[in-house]
Amino acid sequence: MAARESGLFSRDSLIREAVQDPRKIKGIISSLYDEDMEQRFAAAKALGEIARIMPDQISRKWRRIFEAFDDTMSCWGIAEAMGEIARNIPELRGKISLRLRKFQRDECTCQGYLWAVCRIGQVEMEKVRDWIPDLLSALDSKNVCIVGQAIWALGELGIGEGREKIRDFLSDSRETWLYENDSVLVKKIGTIATEALAKLESPSGSD
Repeated sequence: MAARESGLFSRDSLIREAVQDPRKIKGIISSLYDEDMEQRFAAAKALGEIARIMPDQISRKWRRIFEAFDDTMSCWGIAEAMGEIARNIPELRGKISLRLRKFQRDECTCQGYLWAVCRIGQVEMEKVRDWIPDLLSALDSKNVCIVGQAIWALGELGIGEGREKIRDFLSDSRETWLYENDSVLVKKIGTIATEALAKLESPSGSD
């Protein structure tokens, strides 16, 4: 397993600057275009934390922020950022959920969509229950990144319906970049499957 640096220093700096000067939020949104996966992840996590600290600020800017997202469908970090904002502002979860699902259809944004669904589900499972079929069908993708992210999400959310299909990946040696809760890692699919099954088979896992 190879790991990227967590980006915590960069993320903390982004959050601190935005809290001091909300005009900096625009710059964080622009970081979602970055070619570097770690930088996109740091920007998405920063927007989520800013939403938690200053929900009124993000809520007031929501329409402008979403328009920026909607005009840049090739921006890889859109779904991740939307998921983090929804996670941290319950009042926006409904609106964001309606818009988020479109990212499932694009292979460039589907991995972020799966991660966002999981992050929202961790705090309000009922909000994403209708999306469980999306997580399960992602296991059939030819894109290894999508498969790995789906396996991780099913394990995190304790979705037992995926248990048997996940077992099929235990000896899969392909490697993929993976979003976890606070980091970006390279892992083998078999390792992701092993960890997901351990969560599913724990006493708190889903039947």
